Amino acid sequence: MEIGKKFKFNERDFLKVFLGSFQGFLTVIDPDDIVLFANEPLIKHIGFDPVGHICYQVFHDRKTPCPECPKKEVLKKEKNISLERVSPKDNRWYSTVNCPINLPNGRLGMFSLIVDIHEKKLAQQTAERHRRFLETIWNRAPFLIVGIDPGCGEIIFVNKEFEKTLKYKAGEIIGKNVFELFPEEERQRVMNCCKEVCQGEEKEAVEFWWRSKDGECHLLQSTCFWVEINEGEKFVFNISRDITQERRLQEQLLQAQKMEAVGRLAGGLAHDFNNLLTSLRSYLELVHKHRHNPEKIGQILKNINLVLERTGDITQKLLTFSGRRPQKNEIVELGHFFVEMKNFWQRLLGEHIEFSLEIKKRPVYIFADETHIQQIIMNLIVNAKDAMPKGGKLHLSIEAKKIEGKDLDPPELRPGEYAVLSISDSGPGIPKEILPHIFEPFFTTKPAGQGTGLGLAIVYSLVKQYGGYISVYTERGRGTTFKIYWPLTKLTSEKKTSVQKEELLQASGGATILVVEDDALVREPIVELLREAGHEVLEAENGLEALEVLSHQKVDLIISDLVMPKMDGEELVKRVKEKYPDVKIILSSGYPEGSVPTNGKLKGITFISKPYTFSELLKKVHFLLSS
Repeated sequence: MEIGKKFKFNERDFLKVFLGSFQGFLTVIDPDDIVLFANEPLIKHIGFDPVGHICYQVFHDRKTPCPECPKKEVLKKEKNISLERVSPKDNRWYSTVNCPINLPNGRLGMFSLIVDIHEKKLAQQTAERHRRFLETIWNRAPFLIVGIDPGCGEIIFVNKEFEKTLKYKAGEIIGKNVFELFPEEERQRVMNCCKEVCQGEEKEAVEFWWRSKDGECHLLQSTCFWVEINEGEKFVFNISRDITQERRLQEQLLQAQKMEAVGRLAGGLAHDFNNLLTSLRSYLELVHKHRHNPEKIGQILKNINLVLERTGDITQKLLTFSGRRPQKNEIVELGHFFVEMKNFWQRLLGEHIEFSLEIKKRPVYIFADETHIQQIIMNLIVNAKDAMPKGGKLHLSIEAKKIEGKDLDPPELRPGEYAVLSISDSGPGIPKEILPHIFEPFFTTKPAGQGTGLGLAIVYSLVKQYGGYISVYTERGRGTTFKIYWPLTKLTSEKKTSVQKEELLQASGGATILVVEDDALVREPIVELLREAGHEVLEAENGLEALEVLSHQKVDLIISDLVMPKMDGEELVKRVKEKYPDVKIILSSGYPEGSVPTNGKLKGITFISKPYTFSELLKKVHFLLSS
């Protein structure tokens, strides 16, 4: 076409081109259902020219008009009507647009444009089925799902289980910063985890405490990973399982199994305590006999002190092991820990089993709760003892080892640095038919009443809880070796040093101290020693008597037992804090600090565990009075 030449539009030619090239179906129907027009694709589709025929007969193989036909409404209301429906003739989906049209005879007819949408409709139905399926999983899944914006930490979406567990409605929680849902002491650990996930690292079975809307804390075990929906649109996907009740049940099982082990210790401990009591009685007789020889008396008193230290060591280890207390993970140097516990484990095994300990020179640090380590070793030792009723040998070794490549045994072991604990006995070995079941809960080969079947199951559970692995090697007649692979921590702990000797601190005196203790044999020497240290000392047998003393006498410091009749130490502390907030308080108990009911509940309270030396008590007294 020449530039500048005006284009002349011919409607008839345009309409002819349009009707010939359009691949959909076009038709015109008069008010009496007669087909007035059909385009070429429609004619090819039905196999003949339908013009002049009844529409519902040629298009739908019907003898009567279609009940859902839009023609009456289109002509009556003179409006366009769009429909999607399946044709009974070929069972395919079609989309139709039906419009009123003025016919040459002056009447009103219906123009229809029909497009085959069968494949599109099937795809939509498939997509809808998938959507409903995923929606069902999403809202009925027994685990919590939450999406987090990595840029700002805001919650993008949550599922029904999340709402149900943490008591938030979706409208309340979406847009909230996810870190607000964690107790303050957990937040830094959560932030570190999220940072690693945002760098592409997937986290499995990580455990965090979440706080619900009503303030209750839930322990959730989570899998977190990085998800990209569209290019540039990413979020952190978190799938969690509420293991709060599961952990409580596990703790109850641990406690039951610990008490079973404590029962096994009773005989050996009774033997030890009887020896210690015999020793004390003998030394006291020597004191009486040599009462006029100060040098001899001094030596005897040193020996009595050593006996008392040994007694206290036994009771503290037993109480720590058997007592209920919150999990307290810390850095533990296994070599030092094993040396400390060797005599304790030897007593459990008895004299008929030869116990040896091998520790490599390199320090081995792990991050764990000492009670759980004790639990693991105790269970394995008890099993070994039961396997060797007539005596034998038990060897325990510990070493730090880098494991990779061909050393990956068991197969699920990941490359890395581990503390490898090995416990070998010279027993008869484990039969092949029993070996696959030894870590199953309640599985036991012992007679009824001689074992719960929980020991190895608890060992397995605890090892897995800390991200470790356990394997067993056994041979009939040649013994069994359990190997535990515990991830090393790169941090180091402060060395625990035992005080060999403490000089009694000389007091500056001048303070008024109230000693509250129901046992006179405990109270009286403490009162006397405090007076000799220069303090004014008052006495009370229980909390009620203490409050009576406080009502008419000003004191600087209270030293109180925790368990007493009439009013215990915990209630006394609460009353004193309300009425006398400036009074300093030291609580004492025969239970270890982590086990006392007040631990973590009463602020500003100093604790001292029995048995203690007067030197240890006086240190705490001086510290509090000078602060």
